[in-house]
Amino acid sequence: MRYYRLDPIDDAAAAQGRWSLDAKRRWGLPGTECPRCHSSPLAIALNYPSVDLSKLPEEREYRKARVAPWDEYVQLRDRILPLLPPGAVVQPGIGMGPLAGRVRGRPPPVAMDSSWNLFAQPEGVERLLAAGLCGISPVPTAIKTARDVPPLLEMELQLGGDYTPECRPAPVGEPCPVCGAQRRRRPAVGAEWLDSSAMRGLDVFRFTWNPAMTVASERFVAVLRDLGDTGIRVTEVAVRWPAEAGSSP
Repeated sequence: MRYYRLDPIDDAAAAQGRWSLDAKRRWGLPGTECPRCHSSPLAIALNYPSVDLSKLPEEREYRKARVAPWDEYVQLRDRILPLLPPGAVVQPGIGMGPLAGRVRGRPPPVAMDSSWNLFAQPEGVERLLAAGLCGISPVPTAIKTARDVPPLLEMELQLGGDYTPECRPAPVGEPCPVCGAQRRRRPAVGAEWLDSSAMRGLDVFRFTWNPAMTVASERFVAVLRDLGDTGIRVTEVAVRWPAEAGSSP
């Protein structure tokens, strides 16, 4: 099985150039700074569109993007933990809830407006599901389209994949006892190989070490190519396979 990175093509002649999206997430965790190590990470691509905070008494506290003191951030974080999907990674700045806004033009059946946002119209979802792909989890959006444009759904992607041990960033020192942040050193290797045994059977996912990177299997890419011009660039990534499996595919 081969794996590929998905990115929108920045080309006005491509499908991506014929539509645009102006939308924002309904809720999010604020940014913050650890009082111990002073790290201030901010998630860019970690979004959970299926999460509904509308019934939380403090729902309005999650609406505005801001930087909050550490103690306030921890309280807000802990309130939402039971509402997050299994295996969710929680960081300052994660987005939650459906995207709300407007799309201009006509997106293709499967579309991207950034390297970490994957959308599909009902036709695209049907084609992906009919292929028996794993990791396909479409979530309705609050994005308005023209009358003749099908509704746009957002894929809620799981984290998956890993580097092979020799390519994995190595921890330096001990993690911060307050926020858990830990410095890591990139290994001095020429290629960055993904570990074939860490794909978890998913056909599309966010890469664990870089959630802004969307990775798809050759089965997913085959459906994508059958759909025609989607405006999505497909770039093969290096995967290392166990020696006992024979040669790489």
